[in-house]
Amino acid sequence: MANQEHHDFDGITENREQRPPVYFTVLFYGLIVWGVAFCAFYLLSGWSSQAEFQLKMKAHESAGQTASAPPAAKPAEPAPARPAAPAVAPVAAATATVAQPDAGALFEAKCTGCHGPGGKGAFGPDLTAAADKFEYGKTRQALYMSIEEGRGNGKMPAFKGQLRREEIYAIADYILTLR
Repeated sequence: MANQEHHDFDGITENREQRPPVYFTVLFYGLIVWGVAFCAFYLLSGWSSQAEFQLKMKAHESAGQTASAPPAAKPAEPAPARPAAPAVAPVAAATATVAQPDAGALFEAKCTGCHGPGGKGAFGPDLTAAADKFEYGKTRQALYMSIEEGRGNGKMPAFKGQLRREEIYAIADYILTLR
């Protein structure tokens, strides 16, 4: 095959420039310098995304523990057994226990994100609806089980490890008072 210097085939002339454009060269060497600097920083600084994640998780867990921890002046003790009360409607019994000052605050902190302010419904169902609209029942025990164990394969998260038994009952009683 003969060496053709013109390289002109079908009206297409080959560009005989041997060097790449200057901006390609600058980008190429700039990338190399940046890569070396990044590797040096990452390897020598001791920073890692894993350590940063662990630090954020510790901060999140400690914030969660202080939010759900009982007041420092009053040590946590088991709730006293409830005396047998005369037969009363669940809503009437619930109004007596709503006097707990943290029931509304617990509901606002843990439930409002899904159930909306006042339990009117948002992402989660409306908690002010009639009892027959509740899929798992609107009794104190049914609400306790829903809050403690969760429902719907993660749609309603379980709060068993996050809230004490008394706090779960306080939220259940609070839900029973919503209208």
